[in-house]
Amino acid sequence: MENSIHVADKLHWVGVRHPDLKVFDDLFPTHNGTTYNSYLIQGSKMTVLIDAVKEPFSEELFRKIEEQVPLNKIDAVVVSHTEPDHSGAIVHLLDKNPDMIVYCSKAGENFLKQLLNRDFKSHIVTEGEELDLGGRTLRFVLAPYLHWPDTIFSYLVEDEILFPCDAFGAHYCSDRLFDDEISEFYADFHFYFDCIMRPFKDKVRDALAKIKDLPIRMVCPSHGPVRRSTGDFAIESYARWSVAPPEGGKPKALLAVLSSHGNTREMADVIKAELETQGLDVIGFALSDMRDDDYRNALEQADVLVIGTPTIQRDAPPHVWHALAMISSVTPKTKVAAVFGSFGWSGEAVKMVEQRLAGLKYKLAAEGVSFRFTPTAENLESCRKFAEQIAATVLTEE
Repeated sequence: MENSIHVADKLHWVGVRHPDLKVFDDLFPTHNGTTYNSYLIQGSKMTVLIDAVKEPFSEELFRKIEEQVPLNKIDAVVVSHTEPDHSGAIVHLLDKNPDMIVYCSKAGENFLKQLLNRDFKSHIVTEGEELDLGGRTLRFVLAPYLHWPDTIFSYLVEDEILFPCDAFGAHYCSDRLFDDEISEFYADFHFYFDCIMRPFKDKVRDALAKIKDLPIRMVCPSHGPVRRSTGDFAIESYARWSVAPPEGGKPKALLAVLSSHGNTREMADVIKAELETQGLDVIGFALSDMRDDDYRNALEQADVLVIGTPTIQRDAPPHVWHALAMISSVTPKTKVAAVFGSFGWSGEAVKMVEQRLAGLKYKLAAEGVSFRFTPTAENLESCRKFAEQIAATVLTEE
């Protein structure tokens, strides 16, 4: 059985490894498993646990803690965020140590009450608040939406060690803990950011601004290797990947089109030409063969999303729904959209897509247009006016 691992003076990793995990949260593939990292810090006044582990691994966590201190000697647990892979074992820890104080954000306390369904002692941390452990100081940094509303970072001041919860982590499980002891895991690190953090790029920038002046010699995330040699690289990578969309230049329209028989494409050509005449740059995608990452990059830079869809079997085709599903995986620059399309037997798709966009909090720049079979000259003139109205909405909001 694996033992706890010394990280620094009176600081031990007491987490667990999950090498055979194939899909995280039934959502994201984990090609190399994952770890649930938990850290035990001992000061002369207080002993603190940074995060717990997934509930099925509770006993392994407790055994590793007890290699260092009895469970009832833990004074506090810091819950960096309440997702069950970090908080699951806390309910059993409270059974063994009901006097332990839970340090968390206000949102974290609210979530824990509903996750644990039991009373517990808690302390809501504030920005920059410090906890005197005796000989070392734990400072709290609020980092909401990385990637839940409750997230906090903890910084061990004298040791210059950052505990950033899921930030700078990776679903990567090795038989070694430290980054300089294992093989390259960059692909897993980048994939983790892409799946977990990319939808919150603006929040990443906010958090990075709060830690930019901290001397950091080690980064201890909640998943994957501890970074004692590449912490700066991890932070710099997040800064590069979360950069804000460029300012200035012409407003951009993302024109995403699926056209089974060419009719929606004919409408799209007129719409594209008019948008350009009105002063917009148009980024065009054929939804049937686009690269998802290119499309997501365009979503992050577009001032308006314009979707062209046929109606197939009384529905929008799967490619269109896939394009809509990817909206939640990014931080769109704006939430302005419009929808058009053609149909044969029936024409439900345009309204269905508009309803979905409304559910995603998009504002419609123009009422959708939809025509049966081959568009007439009059239909195409309606498409031109449709594009003119889109441009007017976008330019008004600039």
